[in-house]
Amino acid sequence: MTKPNASLAQIAIDSPAAPGVFLRHGLDFCCHGQRSLAEACNEKGLDPQAIIGELETAAAPQGVAARLKDRPLAEIVDFIVETYHAPLRRDLPGIIDLAAKVERVHADKPTCPRGLASHLGDVLAGVESHMAKEEQILFPLIRAGRGAMALMPIKVMMAEHEDHGEGLRLTRELTGDLVPPPEACTSWRALYAELGRLEAELMEHIHLENNILFPRALNGDGAVGQRA
Repeated sequence: MTKPNASLAQIAIDSPAAPGVFLRHGLDFCCHGQRSLAEACNEKGLDPQAIIGELETAAAPQGVAARLKDRPLAEIVDFIVETYHAPLRRDLPGIIDLAAKVERVHADKPTCPRGLASHLGDVLAGVESHMAKEEQILFPLIRAGRGAMALMPIKVMMAEHEDHGEGLRLTRELTGDLVPPPEACTSWRALYAELGRLEAELMEHIHLENNILFPRALNGDGAVGQRA
């Protein structure tokens, strides 16, 4: 049974339903995953026992972190690059274009998410720089079995993950928590749906790195299983 003093990160690893439940309630299990469930709920004015009840009754497929937590580090790195990095590069420019369209067409409405496209442009620049540093510096060290020597690059990546978390917070601020207003057109609703998907994937991505990949690399796990 989940305990209130368990960390959000560990719960998200052990409970398949946890990422979805935490996202619904705005509980940050990636950048601030080392906080206990009780502490995080107290900050949000939530009842930890109610969250535990949701976790115990929710049905979900096995989560990514649980599936990969014991896999070779090189396999986890390959998964991150293919499942998260490549789609971010592919999808974010289109989401930015859609945000610009919504801002242009609905500029006269008080609910228009003004400044969203510019903000998302900053997000794209930040994640592109971040992913390049991982792919060119940190991930080769981990693949080579030298992750225990990568404390400083990992610290830099975790600090940048905090920046990504702040970017997600600002996205929610600009969009009214990603809830389309009644007058939202199809494009507007599609934009917020895409941003919700992006948020879920980015939090899952950061959780996998912060709470599985980086601790194991620093612990001296080898990169067994590297692809040829």
